[in-house]
Amino acid sequence: MNREELANTLPQADRAGVFSLPAHDIPVLVEVATAASFAVFRVSLAGCTESSEVLARLGEQLHFPEWYGQNWDALADCLTDFSWREAAGYVLVLEQLGDFRAMGDDDFDTLIEILSDASASWGVMGIPFWAFLVIEA
Repeated sequence: MNREELANTLPQADRAGVFSLPAHDIPVLVEVATAASFAVFRVSLAGCTESSEVLARLGEQLHFPEWYGQNWDALADCLTDFSWREAAGYVLVLEQLGDFRAMGDDDFDTLIEILSDASASWGVMGIPFWAFLVIEA
């Protein structure tokens, strides 16, 4: 997707969701999202092999509030709140997912489901929430 298409698509909450993204497209995505007054979070999950590590990394990098309990329910709650980081929309870029995904358990699917549900929840309010899973070359 080119810069213009991205600038036109990103604000559309009904089109937001969870998508894969080639690594070389990250700079343009970040530039366009920032220009649109979106909160942009880039999180590397390198070395994370357990859900507890993923939950901790997300909490730290997304600056979740102190009440964040580092479990799936708390992640879902925080991803549908962001009262501490109000913005026109949200872009979450998850990089280096290989170690976590390679574990082959249901945790990766749980993460995707929570991201998808968060996008749908924001969409009801007309606010785009995009989650991008970076495809590594």
